[in-house]
Amino acid sequence: MSRDFEGKSVIVTGAARGQGREMALQFAAAGANVAICDLGRDRVPTVDYEMSGSSLLDEAAEALRAHGGKVIARTCDVRDQQAVDALVETAVAEFGGLDIVVNNAGILSGNRPVHEMSDEQFTTMIDINLTSVWRVSRAAVPHLIARGGGRIVNVSSAAGLVGAPGFGHYCAAKHGVVGLTKTMAAELAPYSITVNAICPGLVDTRMVEHSAGQLAGQMGISEDEAYDAFLAVHHIKERITPSQTAAAVLFLASEPARTTTGACIPVDGGWTAT
Repeated sequence: MSRDFEGKSVIVTGAARGQGREMALQFAAAGANVAICDLGRDRVPTVDYEMSGSSLLDEAAEALRAHGGKVIARTCDVRDQQAVDALVETAVAEFGGLDIVVNNAGILSGNRPVHEMSDEQFTTMIDINLTSVWRVSRAAVPHLIARGGGRIVNVSSAAGLVGAPGFGHYCAAKHGVVGLTKTMAAELAPYSITVNAICPGLVDTRMVEHSAGQLAGQMGISEDEAYDAFLAVHHIKERITPSQTAAAVLFLASEPARTTTGACIPVDGGWTAT
């Protein structure tokens, strides 16, 4: 990989595993100094699969350091503004500034009609998947302005462009990310800050694996058959890899994308094409 991000300073949230880790790895391989964060504990009460513990965050940091740049790894609940502020301030102090922010942290839980969801299920989803994008961006933007410009890339979802029965809270959050992305793009363009989003389909991560396992159990089918059922909405019947979503993020953060802003790019096997 070319060193297109040599000396750039990057923050990636939700980066202990999955596509966040791959995004951070690709930035590090391209020469960036990278700060990563994740929850650092196993459970969120409304989520019925395990979160990324501190050991996974440590392993991700070691993988990043192999590329030779500076690395910061912090546990951070993106619902906590003080923790978010501390992460951003640490990155700025250690790296000498901030250039790129990737808002990747997110959860997927539920699979029930909206009228059967609890307040906690709905509000936790919104807080982690949508409000955190605002929290992290609010903390980071003054530093991007001080730098003379920068990039923000948000991770929405194909479910941020269409509906998904059983996941109304997830769709609401991810649609919100799309709206927030477009608004921030207009607001921050005068400061040479671009704001874009990717909208992945079914990415081969622990989060989607858990949902496939749930569906398999409910329907009495194998997990592979459950994945096939999920992929029915894709025109290209392939699981999307974290490296593919990461590549889209790196493009949006790159110099050639300096005039691309307010874009919400599907990486979804054609799910939202029709």
